[in-house]
Amino acid sequence: MGTRSTLTVAGSEKARLTPATAETKRMMQALEAELSIYRSDSAVSRLNSVAGVRPLEVPEHTRRLLELSKAYGDLTSGAFDITVGPVVDLWRPVKGRTPSLPSDEALKEALARVGFRQIQITGGSAFLPAKGMRVDLGGIGKGYAVDFAWERSRSQGTSNFMFDLGGNIRVSGEAQPGVAWAIAIRDPFNKASTLAKIEMPDEWALATSGQYERFVEIEGRRYGHIIDPRTGYPAVGLAGVTVLAPNATMADALSTGLFVLGPKAGIPILKKTRAEAVFIPDKQPTELWVTPGIEAKLSLLQDVKVKVIPGW
Repeated sequence: MGTRSTLTVAGSEKARLTPATAETKRMMQALEAELSIYRSDSAVSRLNSVAGVRPLEVPEHTRRLLELSKAYGDLTSGAFDITVGPVVDLWRPVKGRTPSLPSDEALKEALARVGFRQIQITGGSAFLPAKGMRVDLGGIGKGYAVDFAWERSRSQGTSNFMFDLGGNIRVSGEAQPGVAWAIAIRDPFNKASTLAKIEMPDEWALATSGQYERFVEIEGRRYGHIIDPRTGYPAVGLAGVTVLAPNATMADALSTGLFVLGPKAGIPILKKTRAEAVFIPDKQPTELWVTPGIEAKLSLLQDVKVKVIPGW
């Protein structure tokens, strides 16, 4: 899936690591073969290739993820949209070409091919009705894969472990007796340092979205890679969002959607889903804006200001 995966088990269950790792690797490879847009033979790539032409019968995981993606698109009022690819292309740097802002005409044309509500799912088939439309499950697929691997590991008897797929993390049990698993929050302004760590409740998951590693510089200004599907422009105002949620699929989708929406508009979503979040505004000095329920789980590693999300 274009990233690294790590399975960590508590020392008392060391003997389970080798068989659990082998099974997890097998599952990751099977899901990648079905979901990756970087493989021309994947179910997602084949669906994209017949956009505007005909429906395509898709495997169970692909269909399920399309349904979940539409649900999270609705939940976030379109801030999370798996069809935003045509707009993302306009902002992607091209080797040998000076980056420039997309024209209004180009944005309008690309936005006409964006809209998760257009995805049609009937039985075991899916259909993208507009030519040039495509889906990319990268913003939710890793979380889904983590949940899948997590469930399989639990069913096989592993009780105390942490699974990490490119920063999409879900834990089970404890790191050691009486000690919860803890995940660090990176400093978006200095990738070599961390700001705090979060103690993870049993079975919960965490995901982070940020603009600090992937961006394009145009006329002296940085534009991040997370696009607001409603406007066609990169989301602004935040440097990072970390979401703590009951499962990794939710954490993955909401970290992107809430990055686009911002903390104030995200409050109703967080309350509805029971998820918790840490927002890092794109300003100095660094601040952490948090949901009330996450304060007790947060341990600071640097001298930064922490406050409850304004308006909560």
